[in-house]
Amino acid sequence: MSGLDLSIEMGDVGFVVLQELWNRVAFQTMGLVSETKDVLFEKDSFLEFSRSISELNILLSSLDAQKVENALGLESTRAALTTLNKQLKKASKIIEDYKCGSRLRLLLNSRSNLLQMEDVARDIAKTISSFQLVNLNIALNLNTMTNQIINNLGSMEFRSAAATEKIASEMENLISENMKNGENARKLLEKIAEAVGARPNASLVQNELALLKQEKEEMEAQKKQAEALQLSQLIEFLYSTEVVTRPVDEETASTYHQQYPIDSFICQLCTKMMTDPVAVHCGHSFEREAIQEHFGRGERNCPTCRQELSSLELTPNLLLRNSIKEWNERDMDLKFQAAVPGIKSDDHLRQDKALEDLQFFLEMPRYATKAAEEGLATKLVVILKDDRVNAGAALKCLYCLAKHNDDQKEAIVRAGAIRRIVKHICKGGSECHALAVLLELSKKESLAEKIGNTKDCIPLVASLLHINNPDVSQKASEVLQNLSSNIHFVVKMAEAGHFQPFVARFNDAAQETRTLMAAALVKMQPKENNIDDLREQQFIHNLIQMLASSSPASKSACLKCIKKLVAYHKIVERLLEDAVTVPHLLGLISFNKFDPHLKQEAAEILAKLIGDCQQFEQPRYQGLQELQSKHNVSLLLEIITSAEDQTKIQFLHLLVELSSKSEIARDLIRTDNDAIARLFSSLYSDHPDVRRWEMKLIYCISEGHPDGVPLPPSPAKETAITTLATILINSPDVEERSIAAGIISQLPRNDSSIDEMLQKSEALKAIHGVICSMDDDINGNIGASNQGTSLLENALAALLRYTEPSKPELQRQLGKLELYPSLVRVLTRGSSLAKQKTATALAQLSLSTSRSFSDETIMAQQTTHSMPFFLKYVPNMWCCSALSHNLGSCSVHGDACSPRDTFCLVKADAVRPLVMTLSDTESGVAEAALMALETMLIDHSRRSQSTAAIVDSQGVTALLQVLDKGSVSAKTKALDLFQMILVYTTISVPLMQKFERILIQFLQDDELKKKAALVLRQMGIIPEQSSYF
Repeated sequence: MSGLDLSIEMGDVGFVVLQELWNRVAFQTMGLVSETKDVLFEKDSFLEFSRSISELNILLSSLDAQKVENALGLESTRAALTTLNKQLKKASKIIEDYKCGSRLRLLLNSRSNLLQMEDVARDIAKTISSFQLVNLNIALNLNTMTNQIINNLGSMEFRSAAATEKIASEMENLISENMKNGENARKLLEKIAEAVGARPNASLVQNELALLKQEKEEMEAQKKQAEALQLSQLIEFLYSTEVVTRPVDEETASTYHQQYPIDSFICQLCTKMMTDPVAVHCGHSFEREAIQEHFGRGERNCPTCRQELSSLELTPNLLLRNSIKEWNERDMDLKFQAAVPGIKSDDHLRQDKALEDLQFFLEMPRYATKAAEEGLATKLVVILKDDRVNAGAALKCLYCLAKHNDDQKEAIVRAGAIRRIVKHICKGGSECHALAVLLELSKKESLAEKIGNTKDCIPLVASLLHINNPDVSQKASEVLQNLSSNIHFVVKMAEAGHFQPFVARFNDAAQETRTLMAAALVKMQPKENNIDDLREQQFIHNLIQMLASSSPASKSACLKCIKKLVAYHKIVERLLEDAVTVPHLLGLISFNKFDPHLKQEAAEILAKLIGDCQQFEQPRYQGLQELQSKHNVSLLLEIITSAEDQTKIQFLHLLVELSSKSEIARDLIRTDNDAIARLFSSLYSDHPDVRRWEMKLIYCISEGHPDGVPLPPSPAKETAITTLATILINSPDVEERSIAAGIISQLPRNDSSIDEMLQKSEALKAIHGVICSMDDDINGNIGASNQGTSLLENALAALLRYTEPSKPELQRQLGKLELYPSLVRVLTRGSSLAKQKTATALAQLSLSTSRSFSDETIMAQQTTHSMPFFLKYVPNMWCCSALSHNLGSCSVHGDACSPRDTFCLVKADAVRPLVMTLSDTESGVAEAALMALETMLIDHSRRSQSTAAIVDSQGVTALLQVLDKGSVSAKTKALDLFQMILVYTTISVPLMQKFERILIQFLQDDELKKKAALVLRQMGIIPEQSSYF
């Protein structure tokens, strides 16, 4: 026979085998249709399946196997038929199990059986599709039938009836409660009987018990221990109905069977399943710990057979241990398999129950792998959408999947888990489980990118850092740490208020990256609780070092960033502590010739650093010491000479701050004649801000200096004073007028030419206008604003030049104005500084009048040691006054106090306001008021009337307040005045007792004890001869 003929014969044999297989499949479909007719439950679902299989049988009978083979090939057709035959057999086996055996077991497993049928139907549909019958030249009706079979089987759903589901659920619950409630068991039996079409009597129970026991024996023989356990539980359920009586031989075993399926797994001593079984000498096995306790009590017999043991040696029962382990694993596998359909179900109650079981299983890696194979990740993410389901359990399952199976992380993210988790947290869900999932996902760099790019994710996680739950805050911190390799994410964290990763990445970053991060920081709004992170020493140093960069963009970003941060005092301290801060800023100022804006920002930062520095002379602030060197002060002065206006303003501001803190810098500016000349020449500037800052600098270097304002030589001197007077008189800017008044108050005192220029100017009228305006504007423009208050204070300071007793011409000029009533009102309405200046002015005016009423020699003797310096050298003159509104006689001076010739505190109604001013505890206020009141006592002949006027104005009570709360200098003056009052006035006993208590306390004060002792002696409290004198 030729090779060709052999091939043909072999082909014929192959087809014969294929035809046989084809016929066998067709026969299998016929048998399957027959088996589905008498199922007990869910007949509609099985009937639909039966119709589809019947149609499949017709299709197979109508098709030509030869054509199918020609289209697919022999091997492919055979493989497809073999698969289809196996699937039909599997469906037949499921149906057989579903309609025979115990009806209780059938009810309990109905849900899982139907799901298995559903899966088989879909598998059959796929296999039929693999025949590709559509490509064969077959009749149209067969083609249509094929498609219909595939569609029906592929979409078929096997659903348990609601009643069946409910009965199965109640059975599971009752079994889990160990059948403790017989009444509930009987009620459930009635429902079962109704479902199976029987009566709930003993016959039904006995039949079911017989079936269950038979099946249990079969399962145990096959070593299917989990199935055997379920059957044991059903048997116990039937006995718990008490419809039939349990046989005596089963009673003992029932206790164990409620919990465990096999007696040999239970230790007779502890009645628990063994984990470490050991055999005693007779062969029986027990839990190691239990038998050791048994022997420890002195027993030597076997607890099972009661045989006395010749040896207490224990032998590990490895076979039993392995059997128990195998049973446990099998039991867990079955429970896991039962939970999977629940997760895939659309019933939220089933999903909840399945999630409860599944979260326990997925803690073990092998079940996480099984869950991955089942494709549960996507379904678990979908479950998060449903508010009715336990999202916490779903998240815990996702966490276990991600933890034990790295490949599942991608699947979880693809399913949209990150967005779902963010929404879950936003709704107030379990942060701990949600963060645990994010933490596992973020360990993979590619997924960390997706987490960071998810909208609102980083701010949300950052907000959990400070939650009152250490576990949550720790997980949030770790998630953010995993995202911190991305600069963009680190910036997002900082924007959300979490700066630690930002600082760490900045310190490690290249110059270009630091520039971008600094620019981003400029746009943020750090809070006070963030500053501790940003003041980190290395971060501040690296930021400052950017000023030395060759990149203009880097310098600009750095300056803007520092400018932002110097708003916080802690940052200012850290910047000053870094030795390179000031040198780098000065470097920008010295060597930057092309970008004035950088210079301005550097000057602004330096001004802020100086202004906020509370300990300017600290040795640790090396940069500040360098800043006040002659070279650097000259550099700053030179810049304001040639710079454009905006730059000039910033550097003037810097010099003002520097001069206010550094006496060295102040003296360097004062002694630079060229700089002084330029400063005064700038008073003519058309730019109001430049002029204002020039004046601030002049005032700053003059305030409190014994030589006053460092004026330029004539004729610039005269021009400068005239200009200052003109600004005070005519400027519409309140602040500018205030500074001008302040400078005028600091003009050198001993220069008569200045007095002449001021007398010729209208400066006094301007001062008068400011003081009088307080009456109208106390609740408005001037009196109520900070600038208005400052203007009033400086105007009063300038007024003191006109009230000096040594300048009679200026006093006469002042006396021609109706100023005194307004001055008195300042004592009740003005600021503390305004009150101090006013009281000093009134003291100087009153001194001139008091001098005229007393013998010059006596006054000189009395005032040499106790009066201020300006009371010692007073010419014999009167101060003309314009108190024309009050022409009555004075209670102190009588007719001698003529309103046209003299100024008198009594006639000006100033005594009571001065007394009230004594309650002001601000430094210098009470001292000035006391000084004014003391001038009333210069004239010996009128001291009685003067003290009476003070006492009548509640002066004694006010003195008591000063002695109680005032400064040492105020207390000293108060003691002098009180001592004088004691001579001429009788004080009430209660007040004297209060004075006594305070004065006795003063005896312990080194500065006050001598004066206090003198007053106490005058009061008769201590003797004339005392150790205090």
